[in-house]
Amino acid sequence: MASVFMRGTKAAARWYARYRDAGGVWRSKRVRVESRKDALAIARQLEAQAERRRYGLEAPESAGLLVGDLMRRWETGLVNRSAYDDRSRLRLHVLPRFASMRLADLTLPVLMQWLDELRAARRLEGGTQRHLLNLVSRFFGWAIERGFATVNPVRQIPAGRRPQHAAKRDVPWIRDDETVRAIMRELPDPFRLMFYVGNRAGMRLGEICGLRLSDVEDLAAGAFRVRYSYSGPLKEDKAAAGKVKWTPAAADAVDVLGPWIARRRAEGADGEAFLFMREHGRHFRKEHVEYRWELAADALGLNLTWYQATRHSFASRNLSRGAALDEVAAALGHSTPAVTARHYAHFVRKTFSPVMTAGLAPGAGPAAPVISIAAGRAPAAAVVRPEGTEDENAA
Repeated sequence: MASVFMRGTKAAARWYARYRDAGGVWRSKRVRVESRKDALAIARQLEAQAERRRYGLEAPESAGLLVGDLMRRWETGLVNRSAYDDRSRLRLHVLPRFASMRLADLTLPVLMQWLDELRAARRLEGGTQRHLLNLVSRFFGWAIERGFATVNPVRQIPAGRRPQHAAKRDVPWIRDDETVRAIMRELPDPFRLMFYVGNRAGMRLGEICGLRLSDVEDLAAGAFRVRYSYSGPLKEDKAAAGKVKWTPAAADAVDVLGPWIARRRAEGADGEAFLFMREHGRHFRKEHVEYRWELAADALGLNLTWYQATRHSFASRNLSRGAALDEVAAALGHSTPAVTARHYAHFVRKTFSPVMTAGLAPGAGPAAPVISIAAGRAPAAAVVRPEGTEDENAA
């Protein structure tokens, strides 16, 4: 409950109001009145205002701040593994629309109008629209934590009105090894070797770029060690605790990668140097690799993305050839085989047990028992009836 207190002498009294703010923290504020009655009235008004702000009935003092200024402050603190992509989406699609608005004006109706315009423009896929909406939601979560806002309007959007991912469809993949060889002939080093690792070991592009020389010491034993995505933690390593996983190395991995590994070591690279390194000891970025990939794909007339030609082709090839689901899931780094099955069910469920595929031909399987319709009901003598009810028998 709000209260007041006085500092100084009666001749030079200074009254202070004490109240809880919108975050529930006790605050003291100087009120320039002369009587205790007036000071208490102001304290109660301040407390009532804080209560309204706590429940989102009134905008906080910071609501007059511009969205653009706050979003730029928020983006500088992003440290997640997709921070680079988040900043790009923010600057390309979110800031141009909301940067000049006051935070208090970024409400549910404004967001709904924005989503309607994105759908009507048809320039962005549903998945990208969901990414953008998620960025705005994360920004509001940050703003609420710091007292700039009290309500996240994104959470008020009905589930049925949110952008949806495109319906799943069969994604193309490389079905024959001769195409893989043709691509490797078209790509220059080291992109040729990076493609080989992605297609044969199923690594993500960031994991390939993050490989160190010490991670390929077990190639002869048939495995890559994977510890980094570019320079950061793996996608599966949510807590950045240094998680490590292993992916399979093809039987010819030593022959294909051996000369490159020997060259890197001859250059004086130590075990923690990048296996595929650009100038000044830095790793390749996504843009560098995909640019080279597009040139090679256009030259060969392939309508495939890097992901489809590497990680997706790895999973599809192995499952279509009968590899165990849990083995493929472990190589891909999926948390459970259920995740792999959700994306590759069309391969996992192509083979069914003999019980489900039994036909009507002689010898196709055990015949099912046939009950004649004319048999009617079972004779009364075959039905055994209890002498009493359940309660009577229990008694």
